[in-house]
Amino acid sequence: MHEKRIAVAGFAPFGAHGVNPSEQVVRALAADARFITAVLPVAYRRAEAQLVAMLASVRPDALLLLGRHEGESIRLERVALNLDDATSADADGELRSGTPILPAGPVGLWSTLPLDAFAAALTDRALPFAWSRDAGGFLCNHVFYVARHWAEQGGQRIPCGFLHLPPLEALALERQLEGVAACLEALRRGLASDQRSGR
Repeated sequence: MHEKRIAVAGFAPFGAHGVNPSEQVVRALAADARFITAVLPVAYRRAEAQLVAMLASVRPDALLLLGRHEGESIRLERVALNLDDATSADADGELRSGTPILPAGPVGLWSTLPLDAFAAALTDRALPFAWSRDAGGFLCNHVFYVARHWAEQGGQRIPCGFLHLPPLEALALERQLEGVAACLEALRRGLASDQRSGR
C-alpha cells in the first residue's frame, strides 16, 4: 500500500495584507514529507500555470487549496464557479470582471473533498468554521475551478477543493495549523479507506 500523495497550495501575501495565513500554513506543512506544497502568486496567469504544472508533474492523490478571507472562521467551500468576477486587479495589474474562466467549461464544479468529515474534525477541536457556497470571484475561486476542471478532464477522481482561512488576528496561526492538520488527517483516512476497498 503506497503512501498517498497529498498536495497543499496556498497564496502569497497581496495588497495591503502583509501576511497571508494560507502561505504560513503551507510553509509549516512543507517540513512534512507526506505533503507536496506550493505557494501561488496572486496573479491569474502565473497562479494557473504554476498550479497546472504541479498537478501534471506530481499527479497527486488529493489536492487541498487554501486562501485568505476576511471572516473569523475556517470556511468550507462547496462549489467552484466558472467565473472571474473581481473588483480589484491581481498582482500583475490584470482585472477580470464577468469573465468565464473556461468559456466551454461547466458553470460550476463541486468540491470533492470530504467536507462533512472536515466539519466533524473541526467541531471535535472546537475550531470555528462555516459553510460557504462558493469561493468568490477572485484568485481563490479561479484556482479552485482550474484544479477541479483539470481533474475532471484528466479522469482524475481525486479529492480536490478549497478552504478559506481567516486573518491571524481572528484565529491564531497555531489554531489554523491545528484545523488544517485535522482536515488533512481526515482526508488521509478517507484515501486509505478507498484504497483498502479498491476504489
